Amino acid sequence: KAAPKAASAKSAESRGWEPATLESMFAEGEISRLHKVGENPQIKPELTAEHLRATGGQVITRFPPEPNGFLHIGHAKAINVNFGYAKTHGGVCNLRYDDTNPEAEEQVYVDSILEIIRWLGFEPHQVLYSSDYFQQLYDLAVQLTERGLAYVCHCTGEQINEQRGGKDKGGARFACEHRDRPIAESLAEFQKMKDGRYGANEATLRMKQDLEDGNPQMWDLIAYRVKFAHHHRTGDAWCIYPTYDFTHCLCDSFENITHSLCTREFFQSRQSYYWLCDAVEVYKPVQWEYGRLNVTNTMLSKRKLLALRNAGVVRDLDDPRLYTLPALRRRGVPPQAINAFVRELGITPADAVIEVGRLENHIRDALNVCAPRIMALVRPVRVVLENLPENYFEEHELVYHPSDTAFGSRRVPFTRTLFIDSSDFRESDSPGYFRLAPNKTVGLNGVPYPITCTGVRRAADGSVSEVLCRYENEASVPKPKAYIQWVADSPQHGSPVRIDELRVYNPLFKHANPDEKSVTGGFMNDVSETSLEIIHGAVADIGLWDSIKRYAATDAGKKELNEQNVETLRFQFMRIGYFALDKDSSMPLSAIESDQIASTKLVMNRIVTLKEDAKKDA
Repeated sequence: KAAPKAASAKSAESRGWEPATLESMFAEGEISRLHKVGENPQIKPELTAEHLRATGGQVITRFPPEPNGFLHIGHAKAINVNFGYAKTHGGVCNLRYDDTNPEAEEQVYVDSILEIIRWLGFEPHQVLYSSDYFQQLYDLAVQLTERGLAYVCHCTGEQINEQRGGKDKGGARFACEHRDRPIAESLAEFQKMKDGRYGANEATLRMKQDLEDGNPQMWDLIAYRVKFAHHHRTGDAWCIYPTYDFTHCLCDSFENITHSLCTREFFQSRQSYYWLCDAVEVYKPVQWEYGRLNVTNTMLSKRKLLALRNAGVVRDLDDPRLYTLPALRRRGVPPQAINAFVRELGITPADAVIEVGRLENHIRDALNVCAPRIMALVRPVRVVLENLPENYFEEHELVYHPSDTAFGSRRVPFTRTLFIDSSDFRESDSPGYFRLAPNKTVGLNGVPYPITCTGVRRAADGSVSEVLCRYENEASVPKPKAYIQWVADSPQHGSPVRIDELRVYNPLFKHANPDEKSVTGGFMNDVSETSLEIIHGAVADIGLWDSIKRYAATDAGKKELNEQNVETLRFQFMRIGYFALDKDSSMPLSAIESDQIASTKLVMNRIVTLKEDAKKDA
């Protein structure tokens, strides 16, 4: 029976996996008691009325990433929180790119962010950009200045730092010499900034807040700075760009965001967020903060990820050893496993560093129900069944999944010559070892009769080149204590399927927290030399190729293959681990459709190991 197409994780829940639901994230804790639309007070009552008319009482949230890098595992929580809160309350969530720093932003990140959101199963209500509002933001900056609540400053960064109390912010705070310049003068200077008459760092527009306040986010934050950089959307139309502190709350206001959900690092920014909305008398959303998500054994800092890439430690920011979401996707991690992981953790105010093993358990749970089983051999050894004729041939039907008949089955050839994995053979037997050894009998998965080792043949260097066995189809032998996997050596039947590269990924760092001060030399010196092992010469049974052909016969498969998004082809290599095809594979549709496997290149990533078995060497 032909193999079904490789299963996705979308239907995993219906086959026994019961991850935490989206609704469960918001069922308890402070987030379950947030305000209803329109309940948040405004500086003017008419702002509430206008807000309710605009929203119709509907919840509106937003996910506001800066397009200067790939999203990472921590962002998966933010995506679930923002899109999930809206969905569970009958509302909508916008994607808004915070594209106010043209020097760091790239279109590749813009495209990747939307793709990853959709990969996780969410769809933005609108795709927006902070740059959509550049004129409105500028107009409000002028208005703020006209009200005497902003001024143009010519201080250097070092001088501003001193005004705020120095490096540790413990010194005396004092006003900038430009703080009380006449309003008309600040307006004229701001116009000069806009006209390009100041260079970078020669002038900024600062908000006139409260230097006596204990919150550093009220110490005259910068609202606009000069940047002569080409913007990915507005080109060279602007040479001044608003800061996050000025932009974020106002864009939330423009979009009538009802719940501005963000991580705890922005807790102190809540005060300046409210201050600015009230200062220009616009609708004021509610900001609510939750704890950030980090996992052990990895690095999420964009700067440090770039350092790893630039040093050649990883190939790129989607290297499967990283925990950016494109990297996890490339490795073959199902998106449902990531969602289940963040939903299980819930939403609390505290930042959390979670053992990576918890994520891996969700990955295994998802793959256990969605990955077809394939017999694969990492380091194959040839076996010759000497008591069978040269042209001996049988076929055996093997199921793809032991507990789900929907996966179907395939018929694999069984011939005089076959391969087993080198780990399943020892020249010297030992107590408690049940696999193949001289004069020892072992079962073969899916085959009615066992085999008994009768000897070996050696290569010129003395290594074992062939294991000689007897197929016990004519004798009565005790039931073997162990069964091993095998792959027939039968090229005319397409067996074995040869895997050009098997990439086995291990933790990138030696320590759970490579940023710890106890790590001598910092995170770059903590990189593990065994984080990647590339194995050539692995083989698999014909079910691997049959699954690829089935997948390529579907419209979705054709599209994904053309786009090199092949990670949805996931498999359990029995007793080895879970693997997925990597985008470095070369699989032209023409070669697949014409059954020309020799014209392809198969590269497979280990997604995750199988659960540890204390007797796996027995």
